Amino acid sequence: MQVHHAGYRIRGFYRIAALGHLWAMTPKDAQRRLHILRFWDTHGLEATQDAFDVSRRTLYRWKQALREQGGNPAALAARSCAPKRRRTPKTDPRLV
Repeated sequence: MQVHHAGYRIRGFYRIAALGHLWAMTPKDAQRRLHILRFWDTHGLEATQDAFDVSRRTLYRWKQALREQGGNPAALAARSCAPKRRRTPKTDPRLV
């Protein structure tokens, strides 16, 4: 007796399962941003700005990030807001 997987001989099953797994691993903030972008496509810019209090520039930035990653919703995950180069103290070490 042979044992087969649940998606055995179902065309495209594993591809869809991989997409579902990818969606489950996507952070909640990225899912919310994707929801906002879909709302924007459906209802327009003014309604989106009123409903979600998001600037026009932010929407376009999210859309560009999503397009660059080929539609991967993980591209919309929040990144660190810390500066890339932080200030270094200019105090003479002999004074410390």
